[in-house]
Amino acid sequence: MYSLSFQKVDEANEKVGAKALNLIKMKRKNLPIPDGFIIQTEALKRYIEWNEIDRQTDNIHERILHGEIPIEIESDLVEAFRNLKCSYTSVAVRSSSSAEDLEGASFAGQYETYLNVKSTEDFLSKVKACWASFFTERVEQYTQNMYADFAEVSMAVVVQGLIESETSGVIFSQNPVTHNTKEMMINASYGLGEAIVSGLVTPDVYLVNKQTFEIEKEKGLKEVKIIPLVEGVEEIETTEDEQQKFCLTDEKIIELAEITKEVEALYQHPIDIEFGIQDNQVYLLQARAITTLTEAKELTPFQKDISLNFEDMEEFWILNDTSFSHAVSPLYASFIIPAFSEGTASSFQKLNFIFKRLNLKVYKGHIYTRTEPFKGDSDKRSQEHKELMESIYPVLTKRMNQIIKEQFLPYYDKLDSSTWENLNLQRGKEILQSLTDFYKTAYDLHFDIVMPQMSLNTIVEEYYKNLTNKKSGHDVYELLTGKMNKSLETDQQLSRLALIVKGDAELTKIFQEECTETLLKKLEENKAAKSFMAEVDAFLKQYGYRSVVSHDFVGETWLENPLHALSIIQGYVNDGYNFDENFKQTVKKREQNYNELLMQIEDSQHKEEFKKYYHWALDASVIRDDHHFYIDAMLDAKARLFLLKLGNLLVHHHVFLVKEDIFFLYLDELESLLENPVDMTELIEKRKKEHAEHEKMSNLPKYFGVPEPAQLKEAEKYMGAIEENDANSEHSIKGLASSSGTYTGKVKVISNTKEFSKLEKGDVLVCKTTTPLWTTLFQTAGAVITDAGGILSHSAIIAREYEIPAVVGTKISTDKLKDGDMVMVDGTNGIVTLLNE
Repeated sequence: MYSLSFQKVDEANEKVGAKALNLIKMKRKNLPIPDGFIIQTEALKRYIEWNEIDRQTDNIHERILHGEIPIEIESDLVEAFRNLKCSYTSVAVRSSSSAEDLEGASFAGQYETYLNVKSTEDFLSKVKACWASFFTERVEQYTQNMYADFAEVSMAVVVQGLIESETSGVIFSQNPVTHNTKEMMINASYGLGEAIVSGLVTPDVYLVNKQTFEIEKEKGLKEVKIIPLVEGVEEIETTEDEQQKFCLTDEKIIELAEITKEVEALYQHPIDIEFGIQDNQVYLLQARAITTLTEAKELTPFQKDISLNFEDMEEFWILNDTSFSHAVSPLYASFIIPAFSEGTASSFQKLNFIFKRLNLKVYKGHIYTRTEPFKGDSDKRSQEHKELMESIYPVLTKRMNQIIKEQFLPYYDKLDSSTWENLNLQRGKEILQSLTDFYKTAYDLHFDIVMPQMSLNTIVEEYYKNLTNKKSGHDVYELLTGKMNKSLETDQQLSRLALIVKGDAELTKIFQEECTETLLKKLEENKAAKSFMAEVDAFLKQYGYRSVVSHDFVGETWLENPLHALSIIQGYVNDGYNFDENFKQTVKKREQNYNELLMQIEDSQHKEEFKKYYHWALDASVIRDDHHFYIDAMLDAKARLFLLKLGNLLVHHHVFLVKEDIFFLYLDELESLLENPVDMTELIEKRKKEHAEHEKMSNLPKYFGVPEPAQLKEAEKYMGAIEENDANSEHSIKGLASSSGTYTGKVKVISNTKEFSKLEKGDVLVCKTTTPLWTTLFQTAGAVITDAGGILSHSAIIAREYEIPAVVGTKISTDKLKDGDMVMVDGTNGIVTLLNE
């Protein structure tokens, strides 16, 4: 048989084409699919043989259009057509190639579709036209571009009862514009769906939240509609009344949304669906993968394991733009994701923590986090955690320093030695394996250090709220400032170097007159600068493990390029900044505020308890920046330097063109290449392009799943608000109050380290978030506003150290504010007011 009814098609049948299989898959699940039949691929092959056509035939397209259908095929097709016509007035005839509508390759618009086919003669003519469309020049070119073997791609034809749609459209199960996976987009207009598919109309657009079914609407002009006639179809103008109203009711939108969720669950990946509505009944006409999204089938098992998949998105995963404010490289994702998962599982167990682990996964280059709860007796676990914490609170900093001395510094010495080795592929693979293992150890120790400090801060905050009767305890963190840590120490040394410059007239002249780009060259040429540059080198050996891209391997370290540090020194020279004087003032203010607080507290018992925990917390306040210096920053920097050495080795083996290309491989690929080097240039270029696109992406989903209110509240403490605040208006932005005081000044939006020089004394620093590398900007800024972060974020902590107002976690500041805007930053109440006329 050359034709098969929908009911008789096996889902494993490769002779019916991808479009047909998609329809069959949905039909089997009782989704509303119009009946029809498939003309299998064998029919086209037999037709070509009968008409003696081959690939070298001239005018192959015309020969197929006007060829003769063998009698055995014609009789089979005519019988199937007449049977279908018993139930439908007319049919639609559509191509269904073996490559069309597959995941990763949509041939939409490349083949032909014919509507309102009524007669036997017209039907057979349209079948031949579908076959002929397979041999047009545009399809052949498209096939080659999609890396398909032309000889293996064959054409089936779908014949389906025509739905005479009053309204039709296309549904994307994930927003194709913003890539927001939490909402679907429906495009709809009047008449048959070809008007939308072929771009003839501006449709109505409906955005539907997949959890709440909330609807946003945008009216389209719906200029024309296609309607069936006695023969063929006609394009007519819509009436003014039709253009002025929405073509779908809310009830119908929700019905479409519910059906779409069923289809998406069936396919387990994002899809788009063509639909028609006749007599208020919804029909699904086609479904295919959204091919603009990266398909999981391209990933290896390891890569799938570290990537967010469709099933993951049903759970609560939150965008971690506080720690990872940028799109991470594939190689860094390969290291950090397993390290986080295994490291937190180990440390949380040792600490009797109330969570089992923190999971990370990557989506479009961005890191998402999910907390996995402890599944045992939570009350017992909490009590065990509390008892353990009480025993280590007094020694948190001492404990951290011991771990760094015994575990991290010896490994770094070992890795440094390996970096200077004359590597071969086998030795490189051995060291790589050691490095990946150490990352897991490092993040076990990382959380072993930071989680007790966070628990202690929570206790101090609660005591503070109870003793002061305040709803928020964020003010207490201003009492934890003025303790020297590695970030502040780095700034102190940069300030010291700036004072050396100012003590030498010739050096001062160089720093004041040279632009940043030529500064290093000028200093290296100047004999008077020789001793100063020796001081800079000594500084870099100790403090040069800051990277221009925090939490990744792709950013250059200060060690590699002294200009990063020199440009900051230049800013200090020109601003007249003196770190030591400012730090003394911070310590003095902290002590004064603490003593004033104690005088206000009458309850002596609770006062003594508060003092005990407070002094432990003050001693431990260095942990956040010190652990970042020795663990987060130093480990990534030293790993980068080794990986660049490995990259050089692979360049010599002709794997890629430059050593930095190594960062665009996944770990499993890198391990394989160290055994068998092959050319990866084309893949690397593709990955670089994807990475650049991921970096520019805005409107990423803030989270997936449906979180409980308690989950959101806990997450916001560290990450800031998850969604934009409802209280925002045209002239005000609400965020988290994180460093008190008010300040009015001009905005400077800083996107990356290359833009640091934009910030002038007194400007309001506006950015996505900050890392220790950004600390140097806080002495220049008058106030800080961030998109991401909570009251315990780096931005908040350092703003308090520098005693400048800060509002963090606004979600929208970098989008809404622009350079030159005049704003008032109220860090006490968490409000930014736009003062532009």
